[in-house]
Amino acid sequence: MNQTKTEVKTIFFDAGGVLFETFIKGDDRIRYLLIERGYQISQIDEAILKAKQTELPFITNWNEEEQYFKRYYGAIAEELGEIELTNELLFFAHFAGHCELYSEVKYVLEELNKEYKLAVISNAMPSMDWIFDRLGIRKYFDSIILSAFVNEEKPGESIYNIALNQANAKSEESIFIDDKLENIEGAERVGIRGLHLDRDKMNLLELLREQQLIQKSIEIML
Repeated sequence: MNQTKTEVKTIFFDAGGVLFETFIKGDDRIRYLLIERGYQISQIDEAILKAKQTELPFITNWNEEEQYFKRYYGAIAEELGEIELTNELLFFAHFAGHCELYSEVKYVLEELNKEYKLAVISNAMPSMDWIFDRLGIRKYFDSIILSAFVNEEKPGESIYNIALNQANAKSEESIFIDDKLENIEGAERVGIRGLHLDRDKMNLLELLREQQLIQKSIEIML
């Protein structure tokens, strides 16, 4: 699919891995807290392994998410014989409090917002919605589509069609950026041009410059 810059009107983004990331992963956040409590790594890892057996349902609201993570962290706390750890882990190990923007993202959104309509399509739990406020980037997006709220997931075609409808966008005038190839393929099945972001090779700004969606001549300090 060949698009010129002027034909693109809407850019959809994945969230985690594209806009922001938890640079300290979930198991490590748990380990850090519990090591401070005096537990040995072997004890902690055994407890985490038990917690991973907790069934993950399709979650559609914060109450369901909270109950799931209370079961997950509760399994760790129970295995360690200190059930009071459940709430500490919920408040301090939960991913929503640990996401941080990639260094180039704020600049990218500022620049793109001058020319394009921006939106998000993400497979995510309800609490991801709060991250856009905490990181100060909600204002850049016309719509934020999370799988939890629409009961559909990438790479299924339905979530892309929902996103197009909510953004009042046409597929042939849209681009979708994701770090997973299967999600790019899902977008392309509904006629949206997909761009794969491989952060081992380039960041979001470099990808957009390569695609001539941001001026190459502008330099920033990252």
